[in-house]
Amino acid sequence: MVKPVSSDELAALAGEAREKWNVPGIAVGLLREGTPVMVGDGVAPDDVFRIASVTKPFVATLASSLADEGLLDLDAPPAGTQVAATVRQLLSHQGGLACEWPGSLEEFGEDDEALLRLAAAQPRLLPFAPGELFSYSNVGFWLVGAAIARASRTTFEEAVRIRVLAPLGLESTAFEAESPVPGYVQVAPGADEHRRFDGGYPRVRRPSGGLWSSVPDLLRFAESQFERRELQRPLISGPRFAHGLGWFLRERGGRASIEHPGSAAGYQALLVLIPEERLAFAALTNSTRGVAAITDLLDRLELATTAHDFPLDPEQLAAFAGRYEAPGVRLELITDRDGLRLEYSEKDPFRREWDAYPSARLRPVGEREFELADGEWRGQQLGFPRDGVVSFGIAAQRVR
Repeated sequence: MVKPVSSDELAALAGEAREKWNVPGIAVGLLREGTPVMVGDGVAPDDVFRIASVTKPFVATLASSLADEGLLDLDAPPAGTQVAATVRQLLSHQGGLACEWPGSLEEFGEDDEALLRLAAAQPRLLPFAPGELFSYSNVGFWLVGAAIARASRTTFEEAVRIRVLAPLGLESTAFEAESPVPGYVQVAPGADEHRRFDGGYPRVRRPSGGLWSSVPDLLRFAESQFERRELQRPLISGPRFAHGLGWFLRERGGRASIEHPGSAAGYQALLVLIPEERLAFAALTNSTRGVAAITDLLDRLELATTAHDFPLDPEQLAAFAGRYEAPGVRLELITDRDGLRLEYSEKDPFRREWDAYPSARLRPVGEREFELADGEWRGQQLGFPRDGVVSFGIAAQRVR
């Protein structure tokens, strides 16, 4: 059980993590048996941030509710799309779709029909059939968002507001915010220096990460999720996690957790629930390196993921070495005297430019599973679901 933490203690931990990683601001909250403790450092605890992909559990909640009413079939492809994957498969990232759209999203516009136009177009397919492998896909949630709009006979945003946000009294959660905390991006991956991010956010992206929210609202949403067991059933597995409808299913400190991180456009977020203790943790930052500060906080709160060393000999490690690619992602796995290292690059979906991240050492935690042992992304998992395929959120194939 996570030990009780006072407001002063949580504030001190948040301040230490923020200072260590040079994050502009961090807001944190813990909910235990209905009682919240919330603090902010560099920001107020009730300030509004973009929560990025923490939006996805809200979308899955709405889709499940529509299915309960007979308005949406989770086990059929979303109406008006060209994909074979079902809504259930798309909500659990096993739809066989690339993470991002193959072209510019500007062509779909910003009006109420934008999402429906995108849904009717052809997304990029991966070389894996629906239901075959976990591979994180924002596009899948855009298609579900369009299906929600059709089923609700309104816009996607209005359906979320009427059916999820308003009933829970989430007054600071919306797809548009009047006075949000500004987001900051590092001047280069791994850098201490930041610059303000003032870029836009295409409307069609909203179902995968468009919500703004605050720590108080996230904890209130978390409390509504403790009994949503239909969302917490494992549907597909990845490296050291399973995935349900809109939620990652992990283990933290020996306890089952449901959770979702968020990362986009100058913000990093995380929402974690421990249902058996009716405990929830929410953290919002306005920096692209906020995940590092959040990871430190989780360690101090005894909410770190559980993974033990799994020794592999040099020959076993060498079998994983090579170059792997997926749309928008490049991974180079290199063996050296310290074991296996990851060189990672990805194409930023907003700037559409490639970013190369600092090299990170990989720690074996299973026969085919690894954990990043250092750097800003310490604790992130990587695995090999089959020969020639690596899963680092997105499934990538060996090219040499």
